[in-house]
Amino acid sequence: MTDAKKEAGKDKKKKEEYVDGIKMTVVPCLFGLLAGIISFFMFKNDPADLDGFFIALIMSLIQKWVYPFVGTRLEGIKDWLYITFLTIFCWFIAFTLLLDIYV
Repeated sequence: MTDAKKEAGKDKKKKEEYVDGIKMTVVPCLFGLLAGIISFFMFKNDPADLDGFFIALIMSLIQKWVYPFVGTRLEGIKDWLYITFLTIFCWFIAFTLLLDIYV
């Protein structure tokens, strides 16, 4: 009986880690998309300016207060590097695509 409880506990923990991983992927992508849209509307006349990149960094920092509402804990520098990379990557893609449409 104890083996069955251990297996159920392991399965539950794996499922929670999987859901947290999905949250830690979707939220930065949405914030990066939002940063790209904001950057486009603010800096579409001068896209070489670095202010758009700073918006992406600010959106990355704002996520510190968003994750407690989502129910996910960020445990270390590895999580923050992952979140920052995804936010900046999605910002770059969104900003570039919007600039291509604009020109």
